[in-house]
Amino acid sequence: MRIIIKILLFPIVLALTLLVAFCRFFCLFSGMVLGIVAFLLFLLGIVVLFAGRVDGFIGFLVLAWLVSPYGLPLAASWLTERVADFNHMLKSI
Repeated sequence: MRIIIKILLFPIVLALTLLVAFCRFFCLFSGMVLGIVAFLLFLLGIVVLFAGRVDGFIGFLVLAWLVSPYGLPLAASWLTERVADFNHMLKSI
């Protein structure tokens, strides 16, 4: 019975394995690119601060944090690891 369940779950496990591999690569690549974008947004926020717009500076600071490796890419990485954990659980059945 257990082998039948493994055979039935094989396409799902294969799809999840490929999805996790793609998402890990995408998270690494986007983390590098978005780190540069976050730095540029922070510099633009500094320029806006010197122009006298504190609200614009805060907005750019929030945007820089969101695209930094500690913002949305970290959330995507966490979600990818949860899918990988689910995949590992399916493999262990």
